[in-house]
Amino acid sequence: MATVPVELDRLFGRPNYLDQIAEPVQRAAQRLFASQGTTGLKIRDFLNGVWLGHPLHAAITDLPVGAFTTAIALDHLGLWAGDRRASRVADFLTAVGFGGALAAAIAGLADYSEIEAEQRRVGITHAMLNGLAVLAYTASLLRRARGQRGSAVALATLGYGLLLVSSDLGGRMVYHLGTLVNRQAWTQGPTEFTPVLAAASLPEGQIRSASAGGMSIFLARVNGQVYALGNVCTHWGCSLSEGHLEDTSVVCHCHGSRFDLSDGAVINGPASAPEISFDVRERDGQIEVRMRPY
Repeated sequence: MATVPVELDRLFGRPNYLDQIAEPVQRAAQRLFASQGTTGLKIRDFLNGVWLGHPLHAAITDLPVGAFTTAIALDHLGLWAGDRRASRVADFLTAVGFGGALAAAIAGLADYSEIEAEQRRVGITHAMLNGLAVLAYTASLLRRARGQRGSAVALATLGYGLLLVSSDLGGRMVYHLGTLVNRQAWTQGPTEFTPVLAAASLPEGQIRSASAGGMSIFLARVNGQVYALGNVCTHWGCSLSEGHLEDTSVVCHCHGSRFDLSDGAVINGPASAPEISFDVRERDGQIEVRMRPY
């Protein structure tokens, strides 16, 4: 008998009817941010958590989950014990959780706009369940305003149940599928200067890839200076050497993440984690690199 994780792998692991929903929603999200030009890119970067150093969505979700969890406990305590103070606090926390859920959804949409395949199928299911939970909580808030306490708590309980299932899928996206996990987190590069490429093999304005100690390294020469970064994009694992240069930065060809050549800092998302960077020197006709602390 197949376990739940195995059944979920079967559902999400291959193309199916979920793609008919997931792909159009993703394209709509991409158009939404693209339609705002530079402003849209800045908004997406903010929502991706470029300024924070990790996805913003994950940080925001703690607010609605915590608020709804405390609220549902106080809701039932208020009903069973007739404690009006508990009910009033539950009403307040339900409203706080509702606002937090909307903020988390907006940040999640930015992340969802640049993911692929199985993760996208899990993501759209996660989003639909969250949407149903928000509808249940909306109805609950309306009932609370009318003093219909019993039905309000019942709707909140339904919403909380949906939230638990959705949260499990969100965790699955990260811990099982590695969605938005830093793809360079466990990479180890050379800690001493190590030759990686003949200097003559890297002309001005060109990109090359090399290897040192089993690590793939991105190299570029701009204005006579050689720069070296990790060659694996921290967002989705694509090869930066297949991207292109913009001034003193490199743009990943997969989703457009842009990294500063000098220190690997993220200039534009959807990546939020910086790229590994290296000290570089040219000696005896060779380019040598040494990994900086990450």
